[in-house]
Amino acid sequence: MSGTSAPPYDAMLKSTAYERLRAEHPAQFAPASVFFTHDYRSAIDRRNSFRVKAALVYEAVTGRHVDDHMLRANSLLLALARKCHSKILGQPDEAGDPAEVTDERWDAKKKRVVDGIFLVVGYLPKLNEAISRKNADRDSVDQIFKSRHMLDMVTDVIKLENQLRLQDLLNVARHIEAVIKETVEQSDFKDVKESMGREYKLDVTEQNLADVIHRFCWYYSPFSTKKTAAAPPDSPFKDVAASKEVAARTLLDCLHMSVVKPAQGKGGGVTGRPSRMPTARDLRRSGVRLQASENGRAEIEFAQPTVWLPALVYDFKLATVVRNLLAREYEEQSKPITRYFQMMNAIVEDAADVRILHRAGVVRGGSGGGQEVHELIKNIDGHATYPSVYMAMDREIDKVREYHDQRMANFFVRNRPGVIWASSVAAISVAAIVATRMIRG
Repeated sequence: MSGTSAPPYDAMLKSTAYERLRAEHPAQFAPASVFFTHDYRSAIDRRNSFRVKAALVYEAVTGRHVDDHMLRANSLLLALARKCHSKILGQPDEAGDPAEVTDERWDAKKKRVVDGIFLVVGYLPKLNEAISRKNADRDSVDQIFKSRHMLDMVTDVIKLENQLRLQDLLNVARHIEAVIKETVEQSDFKDVKESMGREYKLDVTEQNLADVIHRFCWYYSPFSTKKTAAAPPDSPFKDVAASKEVAARTLLDCLHMSVVKPAQGKGGGVTGRPSRMPTARDLRRSGVRLQASENGRAEIEFAQPTVWLPALVYDFKLATVVRNLLAREYEEQSKPITRYFQMMNAIVEDAADVRILHRAGVVRGGSGGGQEVHELIKNIDGHATYPSVYMAMDREIDKVREYHDQRMANFFVRNRPGVIWASSVAAISVAAIVATRMIRG
């Protein structure tokens, strides 16, 4: 286990910058339904959220809703976590305390096993099932969780405070199926076995975890991308079970890797100066075409006269996902997601610009008026770190800016006589009107 290392993002979570972000946007940073944090300030919330985790795990094991069996669900999760923890460490099973109803007295290592079981047995299989349905899209997955009153859980899982290392998930996945089978054979859980009606089979395994993470990233991504059943060969987390480096990552890290173009030579450099993109209306005036790309990455590409942008998906979780991605980038030198939203802040001056992006497919979801998307972009960029340069993006913005400025300059030169004539006619007309009124007066 990764027990001796600090929790993920420990320095950021303890920083004054994060405290400020959390205080200003508690809904996007503070967990509401499930808590993985070991922060003393959240001890009560974690204790209360234990039953939420236990209920989902109980349902996954038995195929039945908890209903009147909440205490049995709590006991089951505690028993599974104790046995799984012992197997991970290669130690004999430890005896349980009949008086325990939550994990509040457990140490951080054992609590991570509880949270790992919640993800591996409870949440990720539920998400995987919804995504794998025939013709399922992101909206239909949202509706499934909405019908179960699980939207808070969906957003909680991606928050910075609720991240586990993938190694913790692997540790659970390697043992939990056998642990469940052994546990329900015990006399204490005879009623649980009788309620199962079928033998438990683990859906998220060490072997398919990369594919599960791939689908997780498709659903949580800020950008639209084509859904595929399996992780592609070049997936950054394809070797999660074999690579210690990848196993040290989190689900939030995986999401970040999935939406950022891998560094290639000097392409991802972070030196230079930031460039400012014209507004959507100005781009339209100069003849620049806006086109949505479907690669799901925070990158732009300009090929005269078209600029390709990722399709931003506005949904109930976008603000939470983006703010936590930005917080994750806060102390890093390279900030591609931050730079993308700074660029969007320049493109979107008001809701009219959002409507142009909507028609081009560069923004999807939200109302036709675009006001909520406009407010989200402006509010998010207000907390981005400056200066933020991402050369792979700024080079393309420079190309767009140069083309736009040249087109506008050429237009003015070509039409200068007409512009001057129109201005002169307007001035003469105004003067004539004023003179007429003075004569009448």
